[in-house]
Amino acid sequence: MANTPFKTAPLSDHHGLVIESADLPLAELPHAEIAELFKEHGTLMFRGFGATADDFRALVQKFSSKLFFHQNPNRETISDDGAVLLVDAHRNPIPAHSEMSYCPLHPGLQWFYCVRPADEDGETTVYDGVEAYKRLATETRELFDRLRLTWRLPFPTAPEHQERVFGTADRAELEALFATFDDFAYDFDDAGNLNWKWTVSAVPRAPYVDAPTLCNSYLGSGALVSFEDGSTIPQHVRWDALDATEQVRVDLQWEAGDIVMIDNKRVMHGRRGFEDPDRKVAAMLSTPNF
Repeated sequence: MANTPFKTAPLSDHHGLVIESADLPLAELPHAEIAELFKEHGTLMFRGFGATADDFRALVQKFSSKLFFHQNPNRETISDDGAVLLVDAHRNPIPAHSEMSYCPLHPGLQWFYCVRPADEDGETTVYDGVEAYKRLATETRELFDRLRLTWRLPFPTAPEHQERVFGTADRAELEALFATFDDFAYDFDDAGNLNWKWTVSAVPRAPYVDAPTLCNSYLGSGALVSFEDGSTIPQHVRWDALDATEQVRVDLQWEAGDIVMIDNKRVMHGRRGFEDPDRKVAAMLSTPNF
């Protein structure tokens, strides 16, 4: 890209961009220019900046108005406030999903930071949902266009987890927040545990490119999901969605210090399986400030 203080290269032939250092500190990357590149490409990888965990946190804050706290309490935190977590400690492959897209607080930005790559395999994978949508079979695409998905968690959200997920466990504050959500139903049991369900499109419009995107957690979430009319999603739909996402899969070949910024409302992510117990990749979630 001409007249920029950094180098760029395509991440794949259909989406994503690698931004490489050209003797410019990570902290001095121009906000407006990076934001525009992100809106266009959906995934940005920052490489060659020698980023530390503190650099990662600072970059996230530079482009974010709010940090999110992942609802999984079992992920290991590597920051005092619990915002920076290591990803799922298991070594199994994880299919395409959009983080917390089963929740109306669905964050706009998914971030990853490679502390140490696996000796072999273990690539994080990214999937442009705009391209995946185009590759769905016509029957599947029409079904997703017509019927939204209803999400439920398989267990109540306890008061201590309400604070983590929604930012408060105060009943009045929660009810005021829930009143701002569309198509959200909930109740509290006698112990104060929260049950809720949320209905949303499986193929929303990507925010910056205004195109339908296959961007949800249907393939890779522990949440319970059905069509909004209560009907079960046919198995052939799952196979078709898996096939469409595999056609656009991009494997991120991690190097220590890499940072990746993902449009969590357009691009899904996952992981290749691995054996190395010392692989360490950290993650953050946030709302963009642009």
